[in-house]
Amino acid sequence: MTEWLKKFLHALAAVMLLAIVLIVLLNVVLRYFFNIGLGWTEEAARFLLIAITFVAAAAAVKEWGHFRLLIATKWMSPRGLVAVQIFAILVVLAVSAVLLRYGIAITQVSWSQTSPTMEWKMGYLYSIVPVCGAIMIVFGLEHLWNVIRGKSTPLQSTAHDPHATHPAQSAENLEGPV
Repeated sequence: MTEWLKKFLHALAAVMLLAIVLIVLLNVVLRYFFNIGLGWTEEAARFLLIAITFVAAAAAVKEWGHFRLLIATKWMSPRGLVAVQIFAILVVLAVSAVLLRYGIAITQVSWSQTSPTMEWKMGYLYSIVPVCGAIMIVFGLEHLWNVIRGKSTPLQSTAHDPHATHPAQSAENLEGPV
């Protein structure tokens, strides 16, 4: 259902990262070889870095790729694991709601302010916070719905170790050598 949004976020983050690299490279080449400094490049790279942080965080919520203490949940019973998953999803939803609520507030406050060099409205930059907060809420609700229906969060327990399995997983669900 939300797979297209995840793909869009990945593409957007890739474009932003490429733009940061090209902008910084342009600035370095112009300063080193031509003794010309472009003031807008540092501000643009900083704004892109801020934006890519929130875009990538939203994509990570979809993939359930944020920090998890796998050692704590690896040997839990299936019922205990579901309770921990629901708690973790509720924490993600709460943080996302804070981003949405206060992101809207900071966007409204800063809408008339402009950046020093490029003279962009700062509200444009800050608007990424509530937008990504709302996307994180959608992804979090999708995860909550899946866990309630008996499905697990993406890459449960095997995020970085394809050989690690959770005792609640059955042998027929395992892929590759064990």
